[in-house]
Amino acid sequence: MLSRLVLAPRVGMASLARQAAVPSVRTRAAINGPSALLARAYSQENNNNKRASRAKEDAAPGAKKGPAASEEASSSHKSAEASSSQQQPKDASAEAELSADPAKEPEQIPFHKLPDLTQGIPSTFAQEMAEKAGKKPSSYLQTIEEEESSTSRERRDPYDSYESTHQLNRRKYTRVALALAAIGGVGTLVYMGRNWEDSIDIQRHPDAPNGWGVGLWWDRVKARTTESVTYYQEPAFDKLLPDPQPYFARPYTLCLSLDELLVHSEWSREYGWRVAKRPGLDYFLLYLSQYYELVLFTTASSVMAENVLQKLDPHHIVMWRLYREATKFEDGEIVKDLSYLNRDLSKVIVIDTDAKLVRKQPENAIILPPWKGNSPDHGLVNLIPFLEYIHTMEYDDVRRVIKSFEGKDIAEEFARREALMRREFEKRNKSERKPKVSGMAALGNMVGLKPGNMSMMQPEGEQSASEAFAQGKMLQDIARERGQRNYEFMAQNIRENGEKWLQEEKEMMEKAQQEAMSNMMGSFGGWFGVGKPAEGAAAAGSDAKK
Repeated sequence: MLSRLVLAPRVGMASLARQAAVPSVRTRAAINGPSALLARAYSQENNNNKRASRAKEDAAPGAKKGPAASEEASSSHKSAEASSSQQQPKDASAEAELSADPAKEPEQIPFHKLPDLTQGIPSTFAQEMAEKAGKKPSSYLQTIEEEESSTSRERRDPYDSYESTHQLNRRKYTRVALALAAIGGVGTLVYMGRNWEDSIDIQRHPDAPNGWGVGLWWDRVKARTTESVTYYQEPAFDKLLPDPQPYFARPYTLCLSLDELLVHSEWSREYGWRVAKRPGLDYFLLYLSQYYELVLFTTASSVMAENVLQKLDPHHIVMWRLYREATKFEDGEIVKDLSYLNRDLSKVIVIDTDAKLVRKQPENAIILPPWKGNSPDHGLVNLIPFLEYIHTMEYDDVRRVIKSFEGKDIAEEFARREALMRREFEKRNKSERKPKVSGMAALGNMVGLKPGNMSMMQPEGEQSASEAFAQGKMLQDIARERGQRNYEFMAQNIRENGEKWLQEEKEMMEKAQQEAMSNMMGSFGGWFGVGKPAEGAAAAGSDAKK
């Protein structure tokens, strides 16, 4: 009995420990489903270890032996087996709970059966009337299903088609706007078909005279519509350049492009927009300004190009500047039409980098490859001898001269022909003391052209042509020496007086701006009954004298 009393607390504590271990295993199994088997094996091994430890304690010295001890051991063994057998069904029930399917959610209503609330809250008038009549009201979802199944518009309930006030107002305003647009269009057509009020307009439109017939009215409408459209397609003026002045006239006109010919512009993330001036540009412009009327003809807008030209040509060596407003829009492309220049096309030369821009007069064009900003470039300077040769020989039609160099680089071909002529001239000069043909005339014969009146009048202090020929000089050599002296004189004059000219121009611009501002303020003062400042000052001075 004493042994049982001694072992009772141990057995009770062991059973409590086993009971406490079972919920932990269940909790882990509920949390981690796949690890339930590992937890179960671990608990069984733990129970076996505990039974082995109790057997050792019983076998230890001082422990009581006998049938009572064996009975107690057998009873403890049986209780352990019973607890393990109870644990297995509990673990199985936990696994069954984990493997059970979750509860199914209630079935949701399909999206197409839900009421459309984008147009406002649906009307319930039909349901309320059905309730008052004692009928069973149908839900709004059933009403939608009935409308979808029915095909006739008459069976639908008119109260179910709800429209908000905003939608009704928008529809009303749209109808009013369309009506006003139609009235305005009809009024515009009637107004555009009115009679011509100016005699100049009558002379400009002989095909659409004044009259009250429908046909005449329609002709005037078409004439005014055509003018409105061509305003954006034709140049801004019929004459892009004023009439030539006799005291400052040049025999030839040279039109120059800007982009990729005189300058090169590029943009980078580091520096933004940068513009580079072509090498030899200053010499090219100043040298040829004594022979040609220089015109800058670019497709860039005046806002973009004017800032570049202020730094490129501050002394206005280029006489005229034409921008995008002077070009023509044809077949979706911009075109430079030289017929609007108000100049004789037989004396006009245009230098460009794009043949499409001058396709209206290709016989007047010299096409050069675009300049991409490379510093060792002599494209402009190499073209000076050819242009100087045209002025010296005074050809009646420059188009025939340009035609003779078709398909070739003009600068290289002209240098080659000039070298051949120079060798022939030197050969004749050695055989004959007095050459009968000048070098320039012979070069013109090689080109296949006969020069007009040569502009080789001898200025004061210059070597005569006979003396130059005796020294073995050709006519073009004399012309270049004269042109170089004129260039040096103009360059020196600009260096000495350039700053003064710029300052005078700045003062004139400021004075013009002040006069324009005073005139504008005077006009505003006249509207409100206030006299001009100058008039007020004069009145004050007269009062003081009195």
